[in-house]
Amino acid sequence: MIQTSQLRGLEGNFQAQPRVFAHDAKEIVIGAINNSDANHGINMTSGGTLYLVGDTITFTTPTGGVVGNRAVLTVLAATVIAGGAGGVITDYSITTPGATYPLSQAISQAATNSANGTGFTATVTNIDIPNTQERGCCLYVGDVDTNGANVEVVMEGSKDGSTVIFKNLTSGSFLPILIKRIVPANTDAGEFIALY
Repeated sequence: MIQTSQLRGLEGNFQAQPRVFAHDAKEIVIGAINNSDANHGINMTSGGTLYLVGDTITFTTPTGGVVGNRAVLTVLAATVIAGGAGGVITDYSITTPGATYPLSQAISQAATNSANGTGFTATVTNIDIPNTQERGCCLYVGDVDTNGANVEVVMEGSKDGSTVIFKNLTSGSFLPILIKRIVPANTDAGEFIALY
């Protein structure tokens, strides 16, 4: 089966600015919740109760992760109940994306928290590299313990999340491919940089 490119072409687009070289670079954190996604990388299953605008909610620890990898949500809007005591979260932003979260992990408010409210729950829906919704990013591999490392990625054109493994990489490798996500399962390199 032949796959066709899903990129929007430049034809008929007078304002398009084709780029040959990268114009931005960001460190990649594997398993960070993607706040640039339309729903900020999570599906809120319960907005809880008694939350106030400005509350910060520290999430539960990623599955198999460490406490230091927890993501943090900031409440941007909440319904106001009688007496102005706060209410259900209606808008939010992920202000700390965390790390090592797997897709579909159920998350909730951690026991130690500074938020006024309680009862927030959600599911992780997007751990792609930020700002890769339309175009993927190229990849720089900064650290390989021994030559011949592997990096497993989800390519920009993958509609079902299928992965491919790039093998036999060395430190300082530049991969001129367009990816959306690095998958830790078969990745034994580190210090990745996204090139946009």
